Amino acid sequence: MLPGLEIMPSVPHWYRGRMALVGDSAHAPSNSSGQGVSLAVESAGELARCLRDLPDLATGFAAYERRRRPRVEKIASDAAKTNNQKAAGPVARTLFRLMAPIATKTFMRPEKMLGPVHGYRIDWEDTVAACLKTRRQEDRFPGEHS
Repeated sequence: MLPGLEIMPSVPHWYRGRMALVGDSAHAPSNSSGQGVSLAVESAGELARCLRDLPDLATGFAAYERRRRPRVEKIASDAAKTNNQKAAGPVARTLFRLMAPIATKTFMRPEKMLGPVHGYRIDWEDTVAACLKTRRQEDRFPGEHS
């Protein structure tokens, strides 16, 4: 029997004073998500944009956390669901092996399932101040509502 995966709890604050957390120190997704490094790089880019465009550290750090937290928590939540599915018993594993070939040829197309995660983009040219109060539609994670 495999041991359970360790899931890091959500960190209540990503910044304090002149220090901000980035990557796994702020948001360590389960390794089943396969998104640890990409989330860290995205967060570093978003933090850089916020510090570039906003007048002071406190405002920049607050905007960074507000803009990133929904996406990383959604990915962590999805990974937790995946972890629970991986713990299936022998009957569920057998059914999965039988159904997977059919599913991947019909409704479980990779571009549909993974597009929202892998297709995420941060527009470096877009200023944070321009969309600070209301984020633009393309900045939202699929399924997220303002």
